[in-house]
Amino acid sequence: MKTNVTKRIVTLVMAFAVVFTTVFAGGTSVEAAENVQTLYISPALENATAGSEIKVPFTATSDKELAITVLAPAATNMQISIYDSTGKLEAMNQNPVSVVTSDWRYVEKLQGYAFIYSLKGFSSGDYSCGITFLSDTQYILEIDQLNENVKISNTKAIITKGFTKKLSVTGAKVKSWKSKNEKIAKVDKNGKVTGVKAGKTTVYAVTEDGQNLICQVEVKENKYADKVISSSDLGYKEWGINVYKASFDKSGNLVMTARVAYNGSGRMACMKNVKITVKDENGKTVGVYKTSRKNVTVLGYSTKDVKFVIKKSALKKKKFDLRNSSIVEDATGHGYNN
Repeated sequence: MKTNVTKRIVTLVMAFAVVFTTVFAGGTSVEAAENVQTLYISPALENATAGSEIKVPFTATSDKELAITVLAPAATNMQISIYDSTGKLEAMNQNPVSVVTSDWRYVEKLQGYAFIYSLKGFSSGDYSCGITFLSDTQYILEIDQLNENVKISNTKAIITKGFTKKLSVTGAKVKSWKSKNEKIAKVDKNGKVTGVKAGKTTVYAVTEDGQNLICQVEVKENKYADKVISSSDLGYKEWGINVYKASFDKSGNLVMTARVAYNGSGRMACMKNVKITVKDENGKTVGVYKTSRKNVTVLGYSTKDVKFVIKKSALKKKKFDLRNSSIVEDATGHGYNN
């Protein structure tokens, strides 16, 4: 029998990876499915006797999709039954369901086998799940339900190193926040995420009713980046300047690298009345570089990089999100030789 399992439901296997991995592989990795409420999970690795039905009560809290997941060290034949609150078989297609070994899937990360049974069209209420294994085995059972009314403010976030982003959850109270890798990003009890160093990690919000919400976080270096111009971008005998990268040095000075391009014959000798304005992520001017003349030799139909430095003492803000800042260049004239 092939189960009607959606791609999203398949990720439920990872919702309890910490339990399964600890039992069978001694690992400690944690994964979680988004917008999932756990209705039941085995408290530990349990033993089952061949032919003896195991009944587990659960309460469906809505009419959203249910997933019954069974983990075992090896694939085995079994039968799954769903009972109503009176103990009678629930009126539904294929109840009970017979499962054969080929229906299981091997999950390498968990070093074991998983079978997921997806159920739709349920009403909220009390039920029981019965499982009869046809051979002695050990197992872990989990029953989950999608809950799309609970949402996290961001499922993906890009944060600059040294800066923060506030996450929040609607539709449920958050019991705890945690980061999979605090060396990349850390999160406090209020959902404020701080970028520690460049890399990727996952931030989890665990609600009071057992749901796991996730935000994939990427931390980037606090550096400015823009397009790199070339002489072919310009009209004949035109020149251009564009700061395409900037960063803070160890002393806190802002070091900017500009590409100067000249699309004409001969060579360009200088730039005049150069003004470079740096605005922070809020659009406020935090630094200005000005000079009446900047000597730079650029051969015809070519480019050259030029560095500009704004001293830390000249910056209105000593720390700002350079990655999300803007830099505007202006110059009123130039000299060139044929």
